[in-house]
Amino acid sequence: MLLSCQELEPSTKLSKERLDRAINVFGESVVKRFICFALYLIGIKRSSIAKQLIMPTETVKTVIKNLHNNGIPAFEDRRYSTSSFLPKEKRVKTLKVKTSLEWIHIDLGAEQKLKIPLNNKLQVRTILLTLLSSGLLSTKKVAELIGLSNVQTKSISKKLEREDISSLLDKRQGQKKDYVIGSEIKAELIQQFAVNAAIKRNNSSQALADDLNKRCNFDLSSRTIRYHIDKLGLSKIKQTLPKLIDTFKKNSKIL
Repeated sequence: MLLSCQELEPSTKLSKERLDRAINVFGESVVKRFICFALYLIGIKRSSIAKQLIMPTETVKTVIKNLHNNGIPAFEDRRYSTSSFLPKEKRVKTLKVKTSLEWIHIDLGAEQKLKIPLNNKLQVRTILLTLLSSGLLSTKKVAELIGLSNVQTKSISKKLEREDISSLLDKRQGQKKDYVIGSEIKAELIQQFAVNAAIKRNNSSQALADDLNKRCNFDLSSRTIRYHIDKLGLSKIKQTLPKLIDTFKKNSKIL
């Protein structure tokens, strides 16, 4: 759908009346977000939106990002626990979930616990989304465990109900090819990871991709880096490696 605004004739009087009415109903901050997103959808630059609405450009970017990730509730102040836009969810008693380095532990009651290996991504998603559909886990908790937004989690939960487990499989062939890298790149990744840890530089997947692409003239995406960080077990030492290096330096000075 393509919108053309060239033939539209806005009325200052009608605009004021409608804005005042909307602000009385929704509040000024919500109306601002409505207008911000509407202007973005018709192709206005974010810097121009910020100037027109007297908002910082970064705030405009955040509003748009939140709306894409979280849907309608993002129009409201996220500090409030409930939404006036969405129907209230029925409060049900949900299962208790704990995570360790290698497992997700779900307390089923009666001294019974379900253990799921964290590395089994498909198994984790299938079980957690099934428990979500059954009302035994909250959307927020499942989203947190599988690393997606609430809106995305609800979406794939519905797909799982309609299409079975095949809906959770990644069908993007380009992404799978993107994941395949040789031993030389893996070696450079480990080396860059160690250097960044030693100098306390950001070791996020995006930062590593930027460092490697610049230093080695690679063309790697942050998604590929993130996949191999997990595959090589580097994500498990991201916090401990810098501390270990500091301890080694201190001990070396003493000796």
